[in-house]
Formats: sequence, C-alpha cells, structure tokens
Amino acid sequence: MTRHLAVTVLASAALLGGCSAAEGVASDAASAATSQAKESAVRELRGTVCPLADRDLSESDRATLGSAIDLAQGLGVESELLTAAEDVVASDGTPPESSLAKMADACR
Repeated sequence: MTRHLAVTVLASAALLGGCSAAEGVASDAASAATSQAKESAVRELRGTVCPLADRDLSESDRATLGSAIDLAQGLGVESELLTAAEDVVASDGTPPESSLAKMADACR
C-alpha cells in the first residue's frame, strides 16, 4: 500500500509540474500575442493618421481616424501619436494646430 501511495504522489507531482510548465507557456504566448496586437494597432494607427496629418480632415477622415483610435485604445496602446489623434478627432471644426503638429512630428 505504501508503494502505491508513493507512486500516486510522484505521478501527481509530475502532473502538477507539467501543468505549471504549460501555464507558463500559455502565459508567454498570451503576452507575445498581446504585444504583437499592440504593434499591429500602432502600425494601423500610423497608416491612418500619417496621410491625414498635413491636411484638413473631412468627416470621413475623422470617422476613419476614430476607428483606428478605438482599436489602439482597446489594445491599451499608449503613444504621443494616439494622444494627438484623439485631440484632433475630439475637436469641433478645426483641429488644434498643436495637435496637428504633434501628429505630423510623430509621423516623421
């Protein structure tokens, strides 16, 4: 009976160790996926913002920019480009020159 108990304990320990390793791998994979998603969102934001940085924005431009901002915010992206783009989209009428300048600078 003692031998059976020892085998059971060892098998349980091995399974728990395997679960811990699997949890570590899953955590690393999730972290890498989150990082890649944020990088992709920043590329999307740059691709949307930069062509608009040096011109007047139409309502369609603002809507497109708003969608890119929503994606970046949803993924927790933080950048000067995002902040400037948020200021531009939130403005009524003519965007603040300082925000447009920040957008243009971030795109260079």
